[in-house]
This record gives sequence, C-alpha cells and structure tokens, in this order.
Amino acid sequence: MNVPVITPSDIGGFFAVLSRLGAFLMAFPFINSGMIPLNVRVFLLISLSFFVSSILHIKIPIDTYSLFDISLMVGKEIFIGLSMALLTAIFLGIVSYAAELISYSMGLTVANMFDPTFGVISVLDRFYILLFYLVFFLSGAYQLLIGSAILSFKVIPVGKVLSFNFLSLFNFMIDNANLLFFLAFKLAFPIMLTLFVVNLALALINRLIPQINVFIVGLPLQITVGFISLIIGLSAIVYAMNSLAQMLTSKIMLLIKILGG
Repeated sequence: MNVPVITPSDIGGFFAVLSRLGAFLMAFPFINSGMIPLNVRVFLLISLSFFVSSILHIKIPIDTYSLFDISLMVGKEIFIGLSMALLTAIFLGIVSYAAELISYSMGLTVANMFDPTFGVISVLDRFYILLFYLVFFLSGAYQLLIGSAILSFKVIPVGKVLSFNFLSLFNFMIDNANLLFFLAFKLAFPIMLTLFVVNLALALINRLIPQINVFIVGLPLQITVGFISLIIGLSAIVYAMNSLAQMLTSKIMLLIKILGG
C-alpha cells in the first residue's frame, strides 16, 4: 500500500489556500453566523482547503521562501479573500437594510431584540436574513459562489504577484456599495409606499375628525397593513432575493477578473 508523502510544498499550498478561503468564509451566508458551531466551521474550512489544494495540485516551496516572502504571500491571499468577503457582505447588507426600512415604516423598531446570532436587530430583519439564507441554498447559488472561490485559484494563482489596477478595484467596490442603498430601497419600496398611504389617510382623518386618537389607532393599523403586505408580496420578495443571490455570484466572478488583472 502506497502512502502519499506530504512535502513542504504541499503544506505551503494548503496554508495558502486556507488563508484565502478563511478570509472569504468570514462573510459567506449562513456559515459566518453563530448558528454554526465554531468547531464545525473550522472543520469545514480545513476540509475544503485540503480538498482544493489537493485537486488543483497547489504547491508552494515554503522551504525556499524567506519569512518576508511567506508573510507577503499570506497577506496577498487574505486580501483576495477579504475582497470577496466584502462584496458578499454588501449583498447581505441589502437584505438587512431593506428589512430595517420596512420595520421603521411599520413601527417595529421599538421591538428590537438581542439575538446571539445577529446581534441587536428587529424581528423583521431576522426574518429577512433567514429567508435570504433559505433562498440562497435552495436556488443553488452557494454552489456557484464556492465554485467561483475555487476558480479564483486558477485566475489568480497562489504565489503570483498581484498586477491588478487598484483604481478599477476601488471603482468596482464603490459602485457595488451604492447598490446597498439603491437595491435595499427598491426591495422595500412597495411596502413602504403602502404604509405611507396609510399614514397619509390617518393624517387626513386626524384633520377631519380630531376626536379620534390617531396614535392609538395608527400603530396597530400600520403593523397589520405591513404584515398583510408582506404576506401578499412574499413571492415577489423571494424572487428579488433569488435575483440578488444570482447577482452576487456574477459580481464575484467580475471581482476575480479584476484582481487577476
């Protein structure tokens, strides 16, 4: 029985892959949440890194590298992983910000809760994030995202000096950061418009019939109309989240091309 020999080059390749994927998985949907135990996340990261370095035959002769060269290589891999993680976090922020806008319009911001997974968030924010996780995995977008991360090792080989245009990367990140506000408002706009019409109607009623206490009537009415709007538009929300998941994978591929020069 032939036992495979692990060389220093194999170890160097493994740690280089581990550095890039470890930084990337910091923002990977669901994996970065506290719902996954830390030991499971570490095991998943090590297993995936070993698989990628073995399949792609990534070898780094670290025995011939100086400490400065190794630090530079690890820093480069972490930079690539963090760039992909930042882009992923922007798209997660779109869903979260849209939920916060709707919560503010419904008056649910006073019902914030502390969740060990997401921190201090509104109830609707947690629902939107969990719904996005569900759509993300059911649509198969996670396969494309992981495949893009693995493909990055072919486009940007480990040990290769980065030769990308920093201005192009900066403009790309700024353009996608703008999507955080534009797409979040677009996702929340139908429900916000419905609640705005309700508030406008309550304002007119308050003017016409001052005897009615609009505050006591308005808050339950806003919450009721908001939930009814969410139920009616749930299919459209799921469709929009599916489009966001597909857009994320295409943006990751474009980012990899930019980093690859």
